[in-house]
Amino acid sequence: MTLDPNLHFLRTGYEQRFPPEYFTDVDDDGVTWQPDVYPETLALARAHGRDTVIDLGCGRAAKLVALTAADPTIEIVGVDYGSNIAWCRDNYEIGRWIETDLETATSLDLAPETAARSVIVCCDVLEHLVDPRPTMRLIQGLLDHGAACAVLSTPARDRRSGTGNLAQPRNTAHVREWAQDEFRAFVEGFPLDVERAELTRSDDAGGGLTTQLVVVRDAGAAR
Repeated sequence: MTLDPNLHFLRTGYEQRFPPEYFTDVDDDGVTWQPDVYPETLALARAHGRDTVIDLGCGRAAKLVALTAADPTIEIVGVDYGSNIAWCRDNYEIGRWIETDLETATSLDLAPETAARSVIVCCDVLEHLVDPRPTMRLIQGLLDHGAACAVLSTPARDRRSGTGNLAQPRNTAHVREWAQDEFRAFVEGFPLDVERAELTRSDDAGGGLTTQLVVVRDAGAAR
């Protein structure tokens, strides 16, 4: 089976879900999903001397806000739409909250200087989007304005249900789930440089290494 650029580099024959359910980020089961993604983002911000984390698809932003307890000097910017971003505005006294539809946005209401002080995180968001390309272009734009890197995470279909499973994801809020080789091809098609690509824990309840963690940089940036 070949990777199909018209399917966001999924294998030919993959069945996407249209439309997905809107994902309301309500944590009521005591499980932390992708527990290592935000700590890794903070570590990268420190390593690159950046003081801002921009979260594309922040949901209700509990993990983003937790970074400020780990490092009070970190500024946070959350980007989402609908009830998730409204909840953030109503419940947090810190942070900047930008309402943006990640499937249609061409830019963010952010000064280039903010991007230049930042690291980006997009944690298990792309699989929810009918069209993930606008979000990837937003990431490109932030990197072009000097963001150090972007941390992307998404389910690893090859580890969860098998590379050859081309059926719709079991999660009804997911449009698609990429295998690792598919996701790398998707990311590199923008183009972006993949600095690291590895597996990380899907949750802190024993779910195993079934989530992809990919760190990307501007393809033209000097190393």
